[in-house]
Amino acid sequence: MEPFLSQVPNAGILLLAVIALNVVLLVVCIMQSVRVSRMRKSINRLMTGVGGANLEEGMHRLLDHVDEVKKMNSDQQFVINRLSQRIASQCGNVAVIRYNAFGDVGSDLSFSIAILDEAQNGVVITSIFGREESRVYAKPLEGGSSSYSLSDEEQAVIKKAMNPPVGA
Repeated sequence: MEPFLSQVPNAGILLLAVIALNVVLLVVCIMQSVRVSRMRKSINRLMTGVGGANLEEGMHRLLDHVDEVKKMNSDQQFVINRLSQRIASQCGNVAVIRYNAFGDVGSDLSFSIAILDEAQNGVVITSIFGREESRVYAKPLEGGSSSYSLSDEEQAVIKKAMNPPVGA
């Protein structure tokens, strides 16, 4: 080997450079080995879960749970839709107008009350108070109108019930 080294100029420096490069490569290999070891530990921890279940089994469990939640959500949406339909058919729009039907009777003792659902179906009830007698009339409503003739007060109370104030 000596005859080869004697032919190469600066052979000592070249030999030191090769040794230094080998040491650097050895350090890099050790560092990469440590990194790979850490990654293996991390992957092993990820792949094994509670009770020894691996990541795939855990994912299947989670997907099954998501399917159950979707079904429950669908069932609840069905119930909400049914309740919305029932609420829409309930008579929730109510308005009252009091008035004096006759000039000789003091105070506003006569009244009309309209009770409507969201489809404007319901009833208007009118009580006419007089000195000698009182009368009560009930008229069915469909779509905000009646097949019976309506007084001005009844029409006004129906309009009031159809357009409840904001926040009411």
